[in-house]
Amino acid sequence: MEISFLGGAREVGRSCLLVEGMQNTLLDCGVKLEEKEEYPLLEHHAIRKINRVVVSHAHLDHSAYAPALYAAGYRGPVILTKPTRDLMQLLLADYLRINKGASPYSEQDVAKLLKHTQILEIGEWSDRGRGIVRLQESGHILGSAMTELRDEKKVLYTSDINTRSSRLLEGATRGLEADILIIESTYGSKKDRHASAKEASQKLVKSIRESLDKGGKVIIPTFAIGRGQEILFTLESHIRSGALPRVPIYLDGMINKALRIYRHNAVYLKKEVQRRILTSDDDPFKSPYYLVPERKDRSDVFEQEKAIILATSGMLNGGPVLTYLEHLGGDKKNKVILVGYQAEGTRGRALLDGAKELELDGKTIDIKLKVDQAPFSGHSDYQELVEFARTVKGVETVFIVHGEEQKPFELAKGIEDVFKHSVDVIVPSLGETVRV
Repeated sequence: MEISFLGGAREVGRSCLLVEGMQNTLLDCGVKLEEKEEYPLLEHHAIRKINRVVVSHAHLDHSAYAPALYAAGYRGPVILTKPTRDLMQLLLADYLRINKGASPYSEQDVAKLLKHTQILEIGEWSDRGRGIVRLQESGHILGSAMTELRDEKKVLYTSDINTRSSRLLEGATRGLEADILIIESTYGSKKDRHASAKEASQKLVKSIRESLDKGGKVIIPTFAIGRGQEILFTLESHIRSGALPRVPIYLDGMINKALRIYRHNAVYLKKEVQRRILTSDDDPFKSPYYLVPERKDRSDVFEQEKAIILATSGMLNGGPVLTYLEHLGGDKKNKVILVGYQAEGTRGRALLDGAKELELDGKTIDIKLKVDQAPFSGHSDYQELVEFARTVKGVETVFIVHGEEQKPFELAKGIEDVFKHSVDVIVPSLGETVRV
């Protein structure tokens, strides 16, 4: 069996792996969203040999290139969960709108993809009992899944994984079995240690209060799916308890649409959240504090004395968050709180690194507002990743993907140590094919 690492190797973005054995399975098919987008290293002749595609979750760095497969002649199934299909439909429509003709595929290709989706429930085997693919809870976002693949060897691909329970989701399934483990390393450095959910919430609330008390506004750049819902639920809970003042929470970008998809797929959320939805007067998806800007120029938001603004995109690559940054960035009473991973080369990373100016649509914007970070994450940290790997039974080979700089190598060392060097641990290069 051969595994080709066509994206997401020693980088975060364009996750894509081709497993060639008795049949050929593509695991994820994303885009690297930087100033110049990068696609998986997939040749057209290879696409035509693929038997199936599995998409782990809807984030564009794992799903956005999938319609291009149909543009290149692929006609097989895309296996995923129902929430992933629903969220992908939302994200891909937005991706096409933003790219305006520069996308590697068309709306017709997205329609072909949706027509060929094969919905698989968590824990259910595909292929009517022959058991080729099974999805397991990954704890990352709504509908996200790890992939178990039975071919010449048993493969477990974690994609993005969170072993902790969050406000909305249970943590990733543990104690699985595989010959080959392919594991992410977004937070694979030994110094990457996530705060507890309680500590993260307290830090966020304290930071927000500091700005609101000074009469400022708080911008929280967030991903439409995953962090957006976690942050919203945290804010709503603390306003109800009185820990935060009753100020409007503006939702801008796709967060509101994603929220509706979350509610429609509530069966995939924690039982506790399902119970709250059934109790209509305590439905966390319909809080009176959630507002949407009424004016195109967002002047109704800027006129507010105090406000919390959740806007896409999470790394400030684009989206309405840039409008808020342009209008509010020059006032030191205001604050931006970064709550997700900030990849190299993004505006979010530049802010974290202390940038005092940002380029927005050809204009240079002075940054005087405060920049803070609240440690929310949909990924496991170093210790949690090592511990997860330790629980996988029968492992012979581990591949480390989806990490920048030294993180994959640090995680590789940690996993080697926990297995006492009894398994092969490999950090593949981009484009590398490994025979196992």
